[in-house]
Parts: sequence; structure tokens; C-alpha cells
Amino acid sequence: MAASRLEAADRVTLLMAFVPYLIDQGAVPVDQLAAHFDITPAQVQELVQLLAMSGVPGDNGFYQHQDLFDINWDLFEEEQIVELWQHVAVEATPRFSAREAAALLAGLQYISAIVPDKDKSVIEQLVSKIALGASAAPENLLVTPAASPVDLDVIRQAVAAGLSVHFSYQNAAGERLSRTVDPLRLDLVGESWYLRGWSHEREALRTFRLDRISELTVSTQPITTTLTHGDLPDELFDISDSHIRVSCVVEESSLPLISAYRPVVMSAAEGDTVQIEVAFSDLSSVPVFVSQLPGAIRVVSPPEAVSAVSRWAQQALTGYNA
Repeated sequence: MAASRLEAADRVTLLMAFVPYLIDQGAVPVDQLAAHFDITPAQVQELVQLLAMSGVPGDNGFYQHQDLFDINWDLFEEEQIVELWQHVAVEATPRFSAREAAALLAGLQYISAIVPDKDKSVIEQLVSKIALGASAAPENLLVTPAASPVDLDVIRQAVAAGLSVHFSYQNAAGERLSRTVDPLRLDLVGESWYLRGWSHEREALRTFRLDRISELTVSTQPITTTLTHGDLPDELFDISDSHIRVSCVVEESSLPLISAYRPVVMSAAEGDTVQIEVAFSDLSSVPVFVSQLPGAIRVVSPPEAVSAVSRWAQQALTGYNA
């Protein structure tokens, strides 16, 4: 940020973060505040002067001493340290409920494993701020980080260098394919991470599950697509008229376990089961889908999908008895 005076919008935004930080940290040197908020010491001085004139008027509409922020001026002027002696209105700020704070903290813990090392301190600061900003102490949750099955630093290096990535990919049919992709975005669906990017081989957008990727390296080919991560739709997979729509019966409680396949609930079935519809690009993917929940998914239609699963099960049985 430039050393010039802060714009009004910047002052308001900084003050909203400035006050909670001072309340949490206590007496803070001006240089530390400048480094933390990425501003100059002169701009910190400007914020302190503004803060001293800020507050909330009393019931009579006038400002009394207790209605204004109070600074330890001796400490500030002699040692360039900022300490709040009195703060107002902060307690009136809407706060997260304990449940909301716990949910946010769980999310941060879950993604912490894929955050670059240089940003881990930011995650730690967010965790601290959310916990302090809750209306009550959040529940203590232990969330296993969503560890990535591949080295994400390779993808970051490729993006920084303007190069694509190269890897071996196992598709739904179990085939190993060589792919060169311009990486655009990582998405988490359920417990699975997906890489979305522009495939050089297909000359189209494609989605790849990270746990099916191996031998990931930065390629020598420059990124060719002009698309950015903001151009991608929220849906992981595009469904076209050529896709096969397969009707299945599954326990309703199991739906979250197959969320990556985007099942559409069509109607209730017997007991606690529901009838769903899932779109597949080819029949070879149907047995792979069924194997996600052995014995809990029953394919109903079309007949060719039922036959594909039957043949797959018979081959597995034959191999088991051999």
C-alpha cells in the first residue's frame, strides 16, 4: 500500500480489523501493526488519530468520555506503542454462534493440508480470530486434514511458470492414460479432490480425480488456454445428450457417499431407500460406481446397464472361484 494518506474506504476497512487485533494483542508497536496490516508507520499513526475521535454517542446524542476510544497516549508518543485503554461498540458487533464458529474452524482444519506453507500462518490467524469472535467457546473438534494424494506444489510451480502439467491418469475403466493439462482449479467434493483444467489431448475442459493421478510433473509445454478458474461452471462434469442415464435404488443415508456422481433423487422406494438417476459417459463406468457401495446399490435400468453390472459381477465371481 502506498505511503499516501488512506482513502476513506481503506480507513473504515482497516479500523474494523485494527480494533479487534489491538484488543487481542494488547500493547503493540507501531512497526508491528504496519507489518501486520501491510501499511506504513505513518498510516498507522493516521489510524490511531482517527480511532481517538471515534465512538458511539450516548442516549442524549452527545459524546461523553466513556463513549470514545481511549489510547495510552504517553506510551504512544514516547515509545511508539499502541495500547487501547478503552474501547466501545465492539461488544455490539454480531458474533458467530458457537456452532457457526465450530463449522468454520472445522473447514479451515480440513483444507489446511493443501494450503502452501507460506499461507499456513494465515490459516492459524483465521482460526484464532474466529474462536475469539464467537459468542461462546466453540466445540473442540478434531478434523483430519484433507491430505492431497499428489504433490500440489507441482501444480503451483506450473501455474507460476505458465506451463502445463503432465501425469498418468487411471480412468473409470481402469485404463492408464497419459495426459497434459493446463491446471485451472482444484475442487473438493465429498472427500475427493479434483483437478479441473484444459486437456491438450482432448482440446477441451476435463476433470481429474487427484487420487487417480500419478507421476505428476511440470511439462515443457506452455499453457495454451485463455480460460481462467472463474470461467469454469460450478458443476464438475458436463452432462450431454450422449450420456447414459442409469436408474438405481440406494439407501438414502448412503447418498453423501456417492455425491461425486451427482445422483438425482427421483422418488422414494421401499423402506429407507430411494430411486436415483446417475449420468455416465459410457457403460464401463457403471460397475465402478456400483463397487463404491458393494451390496447397497441396485441398478434398475436401462437393461444394458443391468447387463454390464451382471457381467462384471460374474467375472469377479469366476476369478474368485478360480
